Amino acid sequence: MSNDTTNLLRELAFGYDRDLPFDAKIAQAGEGGGMTVARFEITSRYDDRVGGLLMQLTDAEGPRPLILVGHPGTLDKSSDYVLWPAEQWVARGAICATIDQAGHGERARRPVSMEDFQRWPMRRLDQTLQTVVDWMRTLDYLSERPEIDAERVGFVGFSMGGMRGAPFVGLDDRVKAASFCISGASTIAGRGGVAGELGDQLTDPGAYAPMMAGRAVQVVAGERDDLITPEATQRFYDQLSEPKELVWLPCGHWDFMPQGIKPVGPFLEQALNFGG
Repeated sequence: MSNDTTNLLRELAFGYDRDLPFDAKIAQAGEGGGMTVARFEITSRYDDRVGGLLMQLTDAEGPRPLILVGHPGTLDKSSDYVLWPAEQWVARGAICATIDQAGHGERARRPVSMEDFQRWPMRRLDQTLQTVVDWMRTLDYLSERPEIDAERVGFVGFSMGGMRGAPFVGLDDRVKAASFCISGASTIAGRGGVAGELGDQLTDPGAYAPMMAGRAVQVVAGERDDLITPEATQRFYDQLSEPKELVWLPCGHWDFMPQGIKPVGPFLEQALNFGG
């Protein structure tokens, strides 16, 4: 398939009306430890309502960097898996935001399981395409807020959050730095045939790694990961351009936390210039 055809397919798959009203709602959801948490909701493509959490220091001044955090599969925006590391980055001076990805959290219409990702490849494709647009819409909305420095935007994705986040980062150059944790190139195929191959090309994180050229990218992986294998991680990393770094940890997929985020904070602070 030619580059022109691929670019056209991506434009169709990830396109949305840029002037679509957000119909935004935002309200304080919690406060403590010098931090505030606000719950926001915006309209995305196909009139999907996307809910998210925005975390920041209560008394911080001046525009601050924004870090978007993608949750793993089966979890959601309120999971400790994303809130715990986000609190640490907020304490260092960043603003963090996370959303329910398509099919998860408040947007789930049925229980979510790991088996879903293998059993229904077309549903997986639909949710991935929608989530990429949801992140773009979220960044559109948050970039308008005065406390956010739209020139210092980072992304951190855990597992599925990183797999779905790779097309977002590759396509949206507003993201200046990204850390992909226990994620890599695709390890599962579509339904087969031409349509399946096209679907894989549209969603394989490895296809978007070269599009991140010129931006700082970190990959943090488990040496014993049996879900996103070291081979898949290495394939993704090898397609990245400098500046990039690869951190191997002595863990698997399911025991990645808490040691997994230790290298992420320093990377973000250097790439987005915060934390002192």
